[in-house]
Amino acid sequence: MIDIIAATAVLVGALLALLGAVGLVRFPDVFTRMHASTKAASLGMILTTVAAALEVDTVAAVTLLVLVSAVLFLSVPLGASLLARAAYHDPPTPRVLSGRDDLAGLTAGEAPPSLGDRPGAAGLLIGWLIIVWIALSDSGSPAVLVGAVGVALLVALTLPAYRPRWPEGIFRPLAAVRFVGTFVWATVQANLEVAGAVVQRRSVEPAVVGVPLRITSRTELALLMNVITFTPGTVALEVQDSRLFVHVMDLRDEELFRRRFELLESRIIDAFGTSRERLSPGY
Repeated sequence: MIDIIAATAVLVGALLALLGAVGLVRFPDVFTRMHASTKAASLGMILTTVAAALEVDTVAAVTLLVLVSAVLFLSVPLGASLLARAAYHDPPTPRVLSGRDDLAGLTAGEAPPSLGDRPGAAGLLIGWLIIVWIALSDSGSPAVLVGAVGVALLVALTLPAYRPRWPEGIFRPLAAVRFVGTFVWATVQANLEVAGAVVQRRSVEPAVVGVPLRITSRTELALLMNVITFTPGTVALEVQDSRLFVHVMDLRDEELFRRRFELLESRIIDAFGTSRERLSPGY
């Protein structure tokens, strides 16, 4: 049974990578190509990695492959958002928009003050680096542990900007499970929609839409932007005036897009949000 699941994951991953390559040629500008190539291909790679984790027979190998999937989930959307933002603010970069551009005329700025700027926690970074070091070394020997602690301390002390922040809200496990389920389902739907646009050679209506934010912490905002960008069909560009501006590959149904966005945001607030966010209007 495990072999069948692993083979299915490999086939689906390969198909997504192929569709991403076709979309790279098929779509008209850097933003729409990004929806097909960076995310369909990265999801395909994650599925392939999951298949490999199902087939290996050691805990260390499984841990390493799980870490690879986690790093892909964290890094690919971040890179895509930064690339999309740079391309948007670069006048010579050609773009195709359907006439809707809520970000036009606004100057790039910092996140609103309500999101705060608390210092990061060195302990979180140290713990994460120790786990990664042990997984990469495939050993828990004293020498490896000493090396892991030494490297983690060095990085945490010399690179304070990389220290993650503790969430301001209270973590709710059941709500977190609902959030993961909602995110997985949204990703499946979005992949099918992007794949349909690629295969059917359907014209798309790209647009940049500004959506009001109810989230008030940087940790939750980072998670929301990561989720939005990882989902095919949408790329988070930047935050301005308490709004998150999103490049939408095909804005044929704006109401559907806003419902999906608000649902993901609500699930994040449910799982990690503060009491202030739960009392905000519209929640």
